[in-house]
Amino acid sequence: MRKTGYILILILFVTGCSPKLSPLYRDYEVDMEQTASVGSDVYERIERGLSDAGWALTEGITDNVVATETRTFRQWGLYSVEVELEVAPVGGDYVRLMVHPFRVYFTGARSKIPYLRGSLARSVLKDLHASFENEGLIHIGTAQSRDRAATRVD
Repeated sequence: MRKTGYILILILFVTGCSPKLSPLYRDYEVDMEQTASVGSDVYERIERGLSDAGWALTEGITDNVVATETRTFRQWGLYSVEVELEVAPVGGDYVRLMVHPFRVYFTGARSKIPYLRGSLARSVLKDLHASFENEGLIHIGTAQSRDRAATRVD
């Protein structure tokens, strides 16, 4: 019994100290009432929202994607963390923001980071949520966060 208690405490400690990871995207719902009053299409609203949050726009990989230039968010000794964004309307009622984080090593090599740590997500998205909300793009999170909210018992 004693051994089981130590194992349980170790498991709780390890899971409590693990970093909070989140997917590389965020979803936004398009406020249709604001669309009718503002009169601009969703692409213009996305571009204004990104620009207002301090992101420089660049040519997207396809016509339906609004892309940004790379921004540096972390400078560590051996590498820095750089992020690019892509935003695309999905079905007219939603917008998906894809976050592309990379480690750029002092040698010049780049490697994709397959997840967002909570601190990096906050740094990248801090001004973007408010900026998009001003454009009528309401942050609704990720599929995981929406599932958690739907299954939460109050």
